[in-house]
Amino acid sequence: SEEYLTDGTAAMSESVEAEVLPRDAYKKLDSGVIYADISKGSGEEVVPGKRLNVQWILRRSNGYFVDSSAVSDSVPFIFTVGKGDAIKGVDEGVLGMRGGGTRRILIPPSLAWVQGIDDGKPGPLPAGFGPRQQMRRVMTLRADVPGEYIFLEVKVTKVR
Repeated sequence: SEEYLTDGTAAMSESVEAEVLPRDAYKKLDSGVIYADISKGSGEEVVPGKRLNVQWILRRSNGYFVDSSAVSDSVPFIFTVGKGDAIKGVDEGVLGMRGGGTRRILIPPSLAWVQGIDDGKPGPLPAGFGPRQQMRRVMTLRADVPGEYIFLEVKVTKVR
């Protein structure tokens, strides 16, 4: 069964992102990345080569909060789409978004931090020992578990 469609929303109950999205809102890419638009933006479209600023919230597949850009004084994750600055699941998951839009991206561990979760590696990177350790555990102990996803909600705040 596709439990990813409802898991992880209770922990965000105070925000618009908490809304349970209908099953047909989710699209699955050939790579295994699954995404759904929470709100469509009206800005410039995200295509390869565009430089983005994104605010993000990271959760484990059970909805457990791990980290967010808000915890780090709302400093955005800034990257160029398709250049390797972001983990592959984010690079793929943001394509087609528009500035101002918010999307829930479910990323299989094979498209997440395969190069490691250390400074200088593709991001967005959780900050601090605890959040990084949680994601290291997912990447090492749960990477082969069917249906294991990393939940990332991203809001594109700037496209250039």
